[in-house]
Amino acid sequence: MKSRTILSVVASAFVQEVLSAALGKAPKFATVVSPRDVADTEYDFIIAGGGISGLTVADRLTEDPSINVLVIETGGFDQNEDFVLVPGSFFPVPYMWLPLLSVPQPALNNKVFNIPAGKVVGGGSVVNGMVYVRPSKEELKAWELLGATGWDWNDLLPYYKKSETFTPPDPAFAAAANFSFDPSVHGTSGPVKASFPNFYFEGSRNWFQAAISSGLKAAGDPMAGDATGVIFIPSVVNGETRTRSHARISHYTPVQSRPNYHILDSHTVSKVLFNAQKKAIGVEYLPTAGGQTLTAHAKKEVLLAAGAIHTPQILQLSGVGPKKLLEKFSIPVVADLPGVGANFHDQPSIIIPYNVTNNIHPNVGTLNEDPAYDAAQRALYDTSKTGPYVLTRGLSSNLALPPLCKTTSKCHSILASAALTNPFKYLPEATHPTVKAGYALQRSMILGQLAGDKVPVSMIHWDTANSVRMYFFKPLSRGTVQIGSTDPRQTPLIDPRTNSDPVDEELILASFLKNREIMNQPTMAVLNPLEAAPFSNSVTDEAQLKRILAEVAEPSSAHQCCTAAMMPKLLGGVVDSKMRVYDVSGLRVIDTSFWPMVLTAAPTATTYASGEKIADAIKAAYGLL
Repeated sequence: MKSRTILSVVASAFVQEVLSAALGKAPKFATVVSPRDVADTEYDFIIAGGGISGLTVADRLTEDPSINVLVIETGGFDQNEDFVLVPGSFFPVPYMWLPLLSVPQPALNNKVFNIPAGKVVGGGSVVNGMVYVRPSKEELKAWELLGATGWDWNDLLPYYKKSETFTPPDPAFAAAANFSFDPSVHGTSGPVKASFPNFYFEGSRNWFQAAISSGLKAAGDPMAGDATGVIFIPSVVNGETRTRSHARISHYTPVQSRPNYHILDSHTVSKVLFNAQKKAIGVEYLPTAGGQTLTAHAKKEVLLAAGAIHTPQILQLSGVGPKKLLEKFSIPVVADLPGVGANFHDQPSIIIPYNVTNNIHPNVGTLNEDPAYDAAQRALYDTSKTGPYVLTRGLSSNLALPPLCKTTSKCHSILASAALTNPFKYLPEATHPTVKAGYALQRSMILGQLAGDKVPVSMIHWDTANSVRMYFFKPLSRGTVQIGSTDPRQTPLIDPRTNSDPVDEELILASFLKNREIMNQPTMAVLNPLEAAPFSNSVTDEAQLKRILAEVAEPSSAHQCCTAAMMPKLLGGVVDSKMRVYDVSGLRVIDTSFWPMVLTAAPTATTYASGEKIADAIKAAYGLL
């Protein structure tokens, strides 16, 4: 059956809703449903959140025609706009949570920050920068050591491959662009379409050579489990159409005629309902814009996929979380789990502005500065699917992923000092002993990873024009997500606590100085890149640089995670290795909240693979097809 457009889906859903009201039952083919349809349907599984995790699991579970699944998503549907689908037109703002604000951050001059997150069917996959990479094998090994049994590289690789159809690059282009492709680690028949771009700006060759001259290696395929070196960026872009391949397109549109796969968009899950035996039996939900609270019931399980900010909020409002917090808001305690909302971390970022006085043209900036060039390149994209419009707007084609000891000669002294620090010194006040125990183990593992050569400390990216963006992959700081009221429409108190551990300042400074080293290499020096305000090439005092970095740092790269961690309860864990929430039944967490620690890669690839793996675990538990 050919995929219908979103407009036809909505129109069809309207007609079916009218028929449903007349007949008093859910329509036969109605995956976009109304609250009336929900009330008239018995569901096996209810999924709170329609992002990557939610749609992947819903798709796989409804492969069994006897299983009914409802996905409730806070946002609406995108409309296949160019700014969603065309990489060179990228503009994510219309489908993001705005505002989604942090509490003031003391280490960042007490500023408040917006925390980027998708609010749309498809979630972050609709609004992210389309970067598609995997973490290192070492990091997934650490997950296993933290108690995530069955989640190391060898366990996940089949699911990475199952999730994707990867279009191989042209060998001649790959050679010219200095990257390699390993077909053995890629999938050929999965729902997510991915590829390497078939274009690069000439200036990126200068930057690539500069990164190599600074001591970094030319990495192999960045999907093969070695996350360090200089890479050509794979993207979640269909290699034939050169358009974004997001979760709605991959895991909903092709199967939207299934009568057992329902989506209720523009509604928000407010809490999980439990029976007297502490089994999850359904959810309360309400229109996102406000309105009457309604209920939906699940015969088998409720699956939380609302993201690392909103999943802990739902758990806490449902009586699952730290006892003291729940009692503060007179919420009956269903399960006292101190780890819910703890262990919150992300990957801070900075942007370094530049004035490149002898740059190579065209570059990324030319698209914005020269309307005629921009129009010509869009026409080239439309006719031949090549040119700069195949790149995400604002991005180039290469990333540098340096290990710490390739970043700074001070690596061993930084790590030695960190190892001697009381691991609990910079945690939030009143952190529960079990959460402390889990963090102490994480901290030790992170320091071990940073001492080696398999895990990068940061990501460095020059856009070929006037800025460098840096992500800091391995923060030691930990924050919290906690409800501030019992109103589910209110944003929880989001406290990243960025740079609360001063070791993170050292890691950020080291990465900044590594970027400066790259920009000073001969192939970049000929372009004369000059740091712009508030930076300056003449500023070398480290204390002054730290103050400037604190001024420009952002707490989030939209890689929030770990607020319902897959670790033992004694380590502050919330779910077991099958995603089942401790001390209750019929409830799982299936989004990045379950990650024990953030990974040194954009989360997209691992989130798709995790969804595939979780779906198989649920199917096995219930003997499904």
